[in-house]
Amino acid sequence: MATKQLKSRQEGLEYARTYCAKQEKCRKEVRDKLVKQGLAKEDAVWVAEQLVKENYINEQRYADLYVQSKINQNRWGRIKIKRMLLSMGIPVDCINKACSKIDEQQYKKVLEYLFTRKLSSLKVEDDYQRKYRLRYFLSSHGFENDLIEEVFSENYI
Repeated sequence: MATKQLKSRQEGLEYARTYCAKQEKCRKEVRDKLVKQGLAKEDAVWVAEQLVKENYINEQRYADLYVQSKINQNRWGRIKIKRMLLSMGIPVDCINKACSKIDEQQYKKVLEYLFTRKLSSLKVEDDYQRKYRLRYFLSSHGFENDLIEEVFSENYI
């Protein structure tokens, strides 16, 4: 089934409004989607700017929702979330504001949950290997080293 190719700014604007109304999007996602649908890159940039003016796209709102969903659903840490938002072109001040709204108790519970789940699944006898793999796993999820060390000390590992 072939998708309809967008030819004008107006068609792109109508398509993008519908696209953004379904789920929160950032400028980069909208531009990429429009270009994929056949709209010229310059027109896609124009459409994205129009959507910002109409408040269909709000990068602070996007960053807030992204941070919460990645912590709750994907169990990511701040470092990974910040990297992903930066790669999407979200301004640093929006990222920092969104990350400042993280509930520290909930954040630590997510880290502890990952720690216990990974610890129970490790089949390594060597303490050094166990600690190494746990640290690697938690840091690859984007958690800060000081929090990882705190969880290790609380669990006597």
